[in-house]
Order: sequence, then C-alpha cells, then structure tokens
Amino acid sequence: MNASNWFKFTAGIAALASIATVVAPAAPAHAAPFSGGSLVVERIGNGTTTLSSTAFQISVLEVTTAGSLTQTIILPSGTSDPQTDSGSASSDGYLNTYGGFVSVPGYNNAAGTAGVASLNSKVNSTLDATGNVINRTLFPVGGPSGTTPGTPAGVSPFSGNNYRSSIATSGSTFYATGHSSGSPVTGGAWYFDGTAFTQVSSTATGQVTNLRNVEIYNNQLFFSTGSGTTRGVYSIGSGLPTTSGQTATSFINMGTSAEAYGFVLFDTNNDSTLDLAYVADDRTTSTAGGINRFNFSGGAWSQTGSAFRFDTSSGLLTTGTAAAGGSLVSIRGLTGSYDAATSTATLFATTTGTSNNSLISFLDTGSLSTSTTFNTLQSAGTNFVFRGVDVSPVAVPEPSTYAIAAMATLGMADLIRRRRRAGNLDG
Repeated sequence: MNASNWFKFTAGIAALASIATVVAPAAPAHAAPFSGGSLVVERIGNGTTTLSSTAFQISVLEVTTAGSLTQTIILPSGTSDPQTDSGSASSDGYLNTYGGFVSVPGYNNAAGTAGVASLNSKVNSTLDATGNVINRTLFPVGGPSGTTPGTPAGVSPFSGNNYRSSIATSGSTFYATGHSSGSPVTGGAWYFDGTAFTQVSSTATGQVTNLRNVEIYNNQLFFSTGSGTTRGVYSIGSGLPTTSGQTATSFINMGTSAEAYGFVLFDTNNDSTLDLAYVADDRTTSTAGGINRFNFSGGAWSQTGSAFRFDTSSGLLTTGTAAAGGSLVSIRGLTGSYDAATSTATLFATTTGTSNNSLISFLDTGSLSTSTTFNTLQSAGTNFVFRGVDVSPVAVPEPSTYAIAAMATLGMADLIRRRRRAGNLDG
C-alpha cells in the first residue's frame, strides 16, 4: 500500500445502554490548526501546585518531531464546563488521534476537586484538525446500577474508578476504556454512538475489565492491560464492535506481571496482517519494563530481543542498571511510524515519573540494542506531567488521499508511513 492511500472504515449502530449529554463545548485557549507530521501530547498540571490525586488542568500540546512546541491548547478547568484529570493517576490521560480527530478523556470537575478519579463525573472532549473542541460529552452519573439521581441519568461507565483512554471514530462517536468499583461491573470498553453509551466488552467471569489504552489498527479495536494473569494487548470482538458482550482475546501475551500501557502495531509489508508491535511497560527494574518489540511469524507473536529501559545519564537504551549519576526510566505513552523503504520504526514516548517527565524519540532500524540512543524532545516542567502521546490529526478529505510530511529532523528524508488504524494512515 502506498503511503498516500487510505481506506474509509464503517461502524455499526450501537444498542442503547446509558443516555449521555452532549453539550456545546466551552472555548479553550485559542487554538490553531494542527500541522501534519507533528505530535500531540497530553499534559496535566498548572506548574505551581504539587501534583496529587486532586483535579488538575489538562493541556494538549502540539510538538514537532524535532521537539519544538508549536501550540498549547488549555481545556477549561474552572466552574464552567471544566475538563480536568487526576494529577497522580498515572494510568489516566491517554488521548488518541484517529480519522482527523483527537479524543481526550477527563472529569467534569473544577481544578482542586479531591479524589477526582473516583467520581462519577466523567467527560470526553473531541478536537478536530483545527484544534477546536467540537464535542463535549458528559457521561451518565447514576453509578454502577444507574439509580443514583443526577443528570445525565443512567449507568456510569467506570463507576467509582478511573477513566483512562479514548479514541474517536468520528466527530461525535468514540470508544472509552477504564476500570470500575462496585457491582455490577462497569469497567472495560464502552462505545458512544452520539446519543448513548454501550458497554461493548464482556464482563463474564475470566474477562478483563481493567483496561488501559485503547487503539484501532486495521479496523480492529484493541486495548492494553496490566491486570489479570495474561497481560499485554487484547482485541475486542471483531472489527469495531458497537453491541454489548464482546469477548476480549489476548493478542500479545506479555505474561503475568507486565504493566502494559501504550502500544503501536504495524503492517510492514502491506499484506493486511499486523506483523510488528511495540508495547510500553512502565516497570523500571533492572530486568523488566521499558520498550518491548514483538514480531508476528508462523501464526504467533514472539518478543524479539530484550525489553529496554532508558538511561538518562547516557541517553542510551539499557537492559540493566543506570550508569553512575544517572537514573533509569521507563515509558507509558507511545506512538510511532514505520518507513517500509528503510525498515525503520520511529517511536515517540512519554517517560515514567510523577512530575517533569519527558517526551522522547528513538529509532529502531531492525534491532534495538544498548547502543540505541534516544532524544529528549520536551520536558513537562515542574508540577506538570506528560501522559498520552499520538501523531497530530489532519483533516481527512473524501476520498482521503494525502502524503505524510517527511520527518527530516530525524534524518528520514523519505515519506514516513504512519501506523495504520482501520487500514488507514494515522492522524
């Protein structure tokens, strides 16, 4: 498939479960159109208050692949139509881009609200390629059974627990993932069809309901998890499910102790089969965590090489401890692109850390090693933290054909093929 070819996906009609409220979005700080070939990263904090479990301001930063800050879009955090997130919940705040939209998860609470991640006040904002919020969706507030009074009424997705990640399938529809407390279980994956929410993932015994990042690749819904006895990356149902009770199936099994977060999947030879994967694991021991590479061959996924952490003193990947004077960090947010002409993956990640973590980049030319270097593109700043990262959205024409700008700043002069979602280039 040529880098300029796109295929439009289709999705079905969701069964009604919980009616939501879509409100006119409050205007964030002035935004400019996103630039193709750049990155968007979610930043939480105000720069002055120590991050904690209270609600903090959300900003969406646009950063070039060379590390220059292009713009900062600040979502409202006051008493009028706020969208905030927990300053200490490291599994929250994983935005995603798809089909020309950025989907941002959060909470409908003003900055300073205590214990925000446990509240049934979830909200999702969708930004288009102009950088403007075009939809703001309030989740039902009725708790796990839907009986708690409030507006909008109905069963609360992720009742009493974390709302972690979302991905838009249009300007008014999206998938959301998270965890829940209480009974019945309202964690897992939900689909919003523009009017109502449907819990698409199964809650049957043995099914994973504690989900982290959500993604779409080759027209298939995926999620990551660090819960249960089979951790890693899962698929849900077939394609892009919109009805309830869909089975989650292990796609990349990372064992019983992995802490999987962001992941990217590539089809490197255009045969419609995903065959290269990178998964972030936020553990920072001397033997586990970091970036994990997998290849699909012979009908199965297998890890290629070691898992690598990041040594801040040497700027190198490592399989052991940090060099003298340095520290060992891992990663959570992850995105990237693949250039078939050079067999090179360009990866971008947000590092672990509770404050002033980093947005980094590194290349895989076929074999990650302890000689692989990484570059720090941006630091979040004191009393700020980076969470999710993805490529910037661009408007999708009909028919949708365009070329991705070259990432010359990373020494890649040829056009870069974005990671494919729904058979599409990303963005």
